[in-house]
Amino acid sequence: MKRRALVTGGSGGIGVAICKRLARDGHHVYVHANRGIEAASAIVADITAAGGKAQTVSFDVTHAEATRVALESVLNDGPIQILVNNAGIHADAVLAGMSSEQWHRVIDTSVDGFFNVTQPLLMPMIRTRWGRIVNKIIKK
Repeated sequence: MKRRALVTGGSGGIGVAICKRLARDGHHVYVHANRGIEAASAIVADITAAGGKAQTVSFDVTHAEATRVALESVLNDGPIQILVNNAGIHADAVLAGMSSEQWHRVIDTSVDGFFNVTQPLLMPMIRTRWGRIVNKIIKK
């Protein structure tokens, strides 16, 4: 059975590879982007040209309401059963040199963003009695 997958940060680097692999495995892939919607659209075009199924979805994972609205739209077509929390930023630094603004940007994306995306998808995923959630950790 093929599943529906969402890859946050799917428009860049590692996300592109994940999206393409999921599509090659026959899954319908939602390629997420916040600022890189043009790149996400290009990835969707590549996937569909290769016979896969994909579409873009755009929202800022740090904004709970915008994320909820976007995910409600995605869920109208059915549950997400594969979630890859790949969205991330590279604004962090060694703690001694980190500003409060840098700290909050990292936390807003990596922690709050994880919650904002994962929480609304959990119950629909659980109801299917099958699901996978992968969380990427950024290491420098």
